[in-house]
Formats: sequence, structure tokens, C-alpha cells
Amino acid sequence: MADNPPRSDAELLDLAYPCALDAVGDIERRHIEERLAKADPAVRQAFSDTVQRMHEVMARVAALDAQAPPPELEARILAALPDDGRAELPSAWQRRMRWVVPVAAAACLVIGGSVIADRIGDAPPGVPGAEQVHRQPDARTLTKPVTGGGTVVVEVSPQQRLAVLAFDGVAKPPSGRVYQVWLLPPGAEPKPRSAGVLDELPSATKPFVTAFDSGETLAVTVEPPGGSQAPTTPPIAGVPLP
Repeated sequence: MADNPPRSDAELLDLAYPCALDAVGDIERRHIEERLAKADPAVRQAFSDTVQRMHEVMARVAALDAQAPPPELEARILAALPDDGRAELPSAWQRRMRWVVPVAAAACLVIGGSVIADRIGDAPPGVPGAEQVHRQPDARTLTKPVTGGGTVVVEVSPQQRLAVLAFDGVAKPPSGRVYQVWLLPPGAEPKPRSAGVLDELPSATKPFVTAFDSGETLAVTVEPPGGSQAPTTPPIAGVPLP
């Protein structure tokens, strides 16, 4: 039987998200590492950048909403244990539960393998996201007009380094094209890095959330399906971030 043809670089880059979340098994991880070793250096760098950004998002989300479990829940669990099993449980249980909510929430930021987004309209209570960014004391709202009509609205928390993107009156991309979000570093030398491909138009109730570095510009371009490794069209909007 003939070997299957190699999968595309785009599909390989999609695997960076489950790798960053430690959501692949050992065998699959080894296969991914073997493919990366044979991939173009630019693909390897893009894969590494994506994993790093996901780790940054998870760290920031954890810092934003890390919390101990409710005391009454701990009491109910302890009451259900035998006497000899209670002594060492509380401190370990507290440490474990303090990370369960933030890490699970960060996993929810991966939508469709390519978009880092938090849908506050569907988010269950206690899951950190755009609403928590809104409540930050340093949160501010930035707006820019879009070429072709409409406005991009970006709420940012400089301290958390999180940006919440929504469209207001922006039309859908042309048929057979998609919107892609980029973070443009200051200066001419650093290359833009993709923040994600928009599978649907972000709105106030279903926004797009991304981490960013100080001084970057959030930009939106029109790209082929699946997105591009670098912008292929001029941005339809660009918002400098603090």
C-alpha cells in the first residue's frame, strides 16, 4: 500500500495548539517532533512561536483568575474521607484545585485549532475571559475605522497583556477569503506574528481574545482560507496597543 502523502505545513502548525496544552500522547508527540525536524525552518519557528504564545496566554489567564476552591466544597470532600486520609489532603488539594479552573479555561481559548478566542456569551460562570478583562482597573477601549466600512473595537488590559477584539458594522470577507489577526512588532525588522484566523466575525458578545506584547499593533488582513504565514494584503485596520 502506498504511503499517504505528507500533510501540509498549515496542518502541522495547527498541532502546535494541542501540543502547547499538553493534549497529545507520547507517540503522537514523537511523530510531531519527527515532522518538525524535517520541516522548513520557517515552519519550525512558527510552531515554536505558537506554543510560546499559548503558554503566555495560559499564564496570564491563570494569573487573572487563579482562586482557591470554595471552603464548603473542601469541607464536603473531607467529610467523605476516612479519618486516616484527611491529614495530608488539604494543602495538596488546594494546590491542585487552584489551577484546575485557569488551565481548563485556557484550553477553551483554542477554537478550531487556529483561533484563540473566548466566547463570553457561552462561557459558564467562573471561567475567565473578556468580561474579566473588562473589569480590570486599567482596561481601556480603542477604536479604529476599517477600510470598506465599519469599526474595530479593541478593549485592552495593559497589565494583563490581553486584548479583546470585536467588529462593529464590518462586512464579511469576500467569498473564499478569511480575516486574519496579526500582531505587528514595533520597528521594521521583526516579522508580524499571527494571532489567529477568524472563523466568524467577532462581536461584543462573541469577541476574539489574544495576548500581546507592549508596543505591538493589532492588525486585520484578508487572507486565503486557512490563513497565511505572513500578511499578503494591506491591513484593513490597525490598532496600536499600549
